[in-house]
Amino acid sequence: MGASLPKPVCVTVLENHGSQDFRVGLAEMNGWRNNMEDAHVVHTGEGWGYFGVLDGHGGAECSAWCADRLHQKLTAEGCPANDAAAKKMVLEVDQEYLDTGVSSGSTAVMCAVRAPAAAGQKYKLHVINAGDSRALLSRADGTIIDGGGTDSGLTTDHKPDHPGERERIYRCGGTVEEAMGGVHRVNGDLAVSRGFGDAEYKKTGGPGLENRPVTANPEMGHFEASASDFLMLVCDGVSEGDFSNAEACELAAQKLKETHGDAAKAAEAVIFKALERGSKDNISCMIVLMGGAEVGGTPIGRGKQVALNPGCLIGADTAEFAKTYAAMCKRAGASFAEAVEKRYALLIDRAGKAEAEEEDEEELALIGTPEGEAGSAERTEWFARWAQEKEEGGGGGGGGDDSMGMGGGGRGGLGSLLSGRDPSEQLQMMQMLMGVLQQGRQGGPQ
Repeated sequence: MGASLPKPVCVTVLENHGSQDFRVGLAEMNGWRNNMEDAHVVHTGEGWGYFGVLDGHGGAECSAWCADRLHQKLTAEGCPANDAAAKKMVLEVDQEYLDTGVSSGSTAVMCAVRAPAAAGQKYKLHVINAGDSRALLSRADGTIIDGGGTDSGLTTDHKPDHPGERERIYRCGGTVEEAMGGVHRVNGDLAVSRGFGDAEYKKTGGPGLENRPVTANPEMGHFEASASDFLMLVCDGVSEGDFSNAEACELAAQKLKETHGDAAKAAEAVIFKALERGSKDNISCMIVLMGGAEVGGTPIGRGKQVALNPGCLIGADTAEFAKTYAAMCKRAGASFAEAVEKRYALLIDRAGKAEAEEEDEEELALIGTPEGEAGSAERTEWFARWAQEKEEGGGGGGGGDDSMGMGGGGRGGLGSLLSGRDPSEQLQMMQMLMGVLQQGRQGGPQ
């Protein structure tokens, strides 16, 4: 699973994509992990679309590289016409990634969707899956359409203890061992049995890439959907907690109705619910609506639109949290400082209102009191200093009312006070400050 943060990074990056035939919404959140390893594919052509969620492990390199390479191959070769073409594309991408020599791996749940030639006909879904992310199909009312897979999904999780997967793993020279927590792992380590990359688990078996203990060879399925149905592609961060596929579909349908078809907002509701239900992983959800950008619901226009919703900053007094938060902002094309300034404005706006949350005062205290007026260069500079201090591990902010500088002052603060001193001087200064604070708590010198 990887290392975890002291608090989840709840920044959400939202994307809306519109084409002649589809409206697509995506939401992603870092969550408790110490870095974001998910990637995605949204590629549309004339009468077709290819959609995917890639869930990386052991680093973000594999998911990002493979998503980009899939885009390139789809541009050059078009939508895979059948199972053989899809398998060829996926295994070629896998081999090309393995040839880079870069470690890490990624699962991938993907779906090629073909629009009908005439109104009233069905959409054709070609599901292409390698790993334990999932494809779900739902009716507009939120009723899941049972695809015969894991928890009524269109896909079956590729886990090492699945009978078919176990047989292949052993046939190809690998083992399946039950590790701590009852999780079965390939060679005692990897908890998923198909995906891109993971070169360490592809050294035995053969001769083809489909005959390795871990393989990118996709399992495929073919389904039909009505124009009112919607497709969901989710990483296992959505389903690892107490959140069923049926509940995810129901919630997405509810939010689609409330937002007049805003698929990104509906996807965001799904990932927040997954976090609430116990997910400790990165969380990504993509919702594909049938029909073009101008068809029904809220018009989103053609092309791609990206938005950032800054999450709670409590935890930003640790550099690891701050850096992870900043990395999520970068995915949306925003800086950490811009996100903090936006978050501060949101907190101030809802103060004293019904939508205010319990931790708002604590969060405002963490930020401190910004200098300058809203929108001024002075305030922008203040937030830039605040963000830089946090990423560098400083305990202070860009300014504030703490006369000791302990809680933050962009030009002051404890980090600035200790900066440039050697370790022995830093220790003496810290001891002196702690003594002064202790006296203050006891009512002053005795």
